[in-house]
Amino acid sequence: MADDHPRQRGPLTGALLLITAGLLFLYANLRPEWNPWPIISRYWPVLLIVLGLGKLWDVLRAPAAPGAPQKGRRRGESVALLILLILLAAAFVRGRGSSRFVHETKSVDAQHATSVRASVEMSTGELKISGGAAKLLDAAFDYNEGEGHPEVSYDESGLDGHLSISQNEGRHIRLGHEDNRWDLRLNNDAIRELRLQMGAGQGTLNLNGISLKRLEVEIGAGEIVADLTGDWKQDVDVSVQGGVGSATIRLPRNIGVRVHAEGGIGSISVGGLRHDGDYYVNDAYGKSPVTMKVTVEGGIGEIRLRQGP
Repeated sequence: MADDHPRQRGPLTGALLLITAGLLFLYANLRPEWNPWPIISRYWPVLLIVLGLGKLWDVLRAPAAPGAPQKGRRRGESVALLILLILLAAAFVRGRGSSRFVHETKSVDAQHATSVRASVEMSTGELKISGGAAKLLDAAFDYNEGEGHPEVSYDESGLDGHLSISQNEGRHIRLGHEDNRWDLRLNNDAIRELRLQMGAGQGTLNLNGISLKRLEVEIGAGEIVADLTGDWKQDVDVSVQGGVGSATIRLPRNIGVRVHAEGGIGSISVGGLRHDGDYYVNDAYGKSPVTMKVTVEGGIGEIRLRQGP
């Protein structure tokens, strides 16, 4: 007996998502240097908005009478998703050839300030921070012009100063490899606080010799290697928090170190420290006149604590 009811086609949304995911993974395998996480972490809400608009369109066009034919329902979300994918592909093609590679150097004088708070915000790329600068800041930037250029600002109030280094938004979405590299050298004596926000990428912090009192590091989906070894002359508070990235922290051996880890940390490995109640401490803790207090919190994927030589 023939079936009088026509077979209904399911929505194309799932198929489009699978095809898109497959293309992304394929391109990532062919281009290992490509990093899709900055784009995904920044623009994923757009997918929800597009799917929501598509569902709203389907609801408004749905037959009101019971038993009415269902043909065409849930078609809006598939069409909306297809349009979004076309726009992303167009942005990708446009972005690949529309940027100019730029190399810049910038320096900032400390003027009269003896205590400076420094803040660094980098969305994605490779970041290096170290001390030893004759001025307050000696920086070298390599970046693609269309992806956003770094901005440096500095102001003083009496003997206190605030140094800010951030990344201006680019002109368009880029889905290719982001050539964004910053090399920042800070003054050892003037910098008292350092706050780093990094979305995705790799950061290397070599803070030996900088007279910090406080260090704050926020990680998105990147990787941070922080070298805090050396001869610290004053107490210092260190805070590390973030998302799904990883952090390797090298700690001093000759001053007291106390580490407190909390939150949704995936894993933590400790080298040269012992467990003391809710903390990890080294042999110099409670004996040296200077103490480094480290707090690790948030959803960081992996933390590695290592004592220096």
